[in-house]
Amino acid sequence: MEKGVLIPVITPFLDDGSIDEETLRHLIEFYLKAKVHGLFALGSSGQGPALSESERRCVAEIIIDQVSGRTPVITHVGCADTPTTQELAKHAYEIGSSAIGIIPPYYYCDAPKSAILEHYKKVADVCPLPIFIYENPKYCGISITPELGVTLKKEVPTIRGIKVSYGDGAMDEYVKLFPSDVSVFTGNADIFGLIPFGVAGMINPPTSSVPELTVALYETLASGDYHQSTVLQAKVTKITQMFISTQKQYGRGTIAETFRLRGLPVRRFPRWKTDPLPTKAIEDMKSIYRDVGILN
Repeated sequence: MEKGVLIPVITPFLDDGSIDEETLRHLIEFYLKAKVHGLFALGSSGQGPALSESERRCVAEIIIDQVSGRTPVITHVGCADTPTTQELAKHAYEIGSSAIGIIPPYYYCDAPKSAILEHYKKVADVCPLPIFIYENPKYCGISITPELGVTLKKEVPTIRGIKVSYGDGAMDEYVKLFPSDVSVFTGNADIFGLIPFGVAGMINPPTSSVPELTVALYETLASGDYHQSTVLQAKVTKITQMFISTQKQYGRGTIAETFRLRGLPVRRFPRWKTDPLPTKAIEDMKSIYRDVGILN
């Protein structure tokens, strides 16, 4: 069962909107140096839905090649249609992914539960890898509730995890209802009250530029050092609140700026045009990073 801090890897771009392979490889090394427990590729932060099928294959290949077996990689393959999801799942298996993530088939969010179940079953039929359900109703329009998740697991035994981003149901319901071979990950950074009660870990975009901090938080919680984890959780929460507030005002370009503050040359993210952050917003971000000990 996977546990710990799984990083939602961003896909960086060049100024012309093409994939920035060099920076992507730098990002992978940045995460490996922080000893993250795994990577989640090509989800929302990975810009999977904004990439062509061939580009998704390319990004997955770059990540798997750079990781070279040093940490597990969950490759998100979910699409609005089943055949493309199947092809990406087969590719993920062929290149050596540890598992695949699958969001429910989006856009047609009035699909009955039977259609959602059939989607997951058909992908599992062509790919033997463990499956992580990607529960993200905010962007998908379909929610995998704890009850529906359990039904899926009964029909698709290779389901081994779920990332709950904005789930319809409390985290404890997912933990309580799923069998023990399913890892329940939160998309939230506030894990102090979750890890001791069975949540496996976190997959959290706002803190993806501070992996050393989130890894330390998880490790102290896992070891039962609640005094130190209280201190670390406060730092993680401070960064999360800053990020959410800034992104709400200025958009997804915020995440690129957080990586630039760490010295990583992310030229463009997301793929579409965003306005540059005001100088004051960047200085405010720097101040928070200094407060939590990430920047001098």
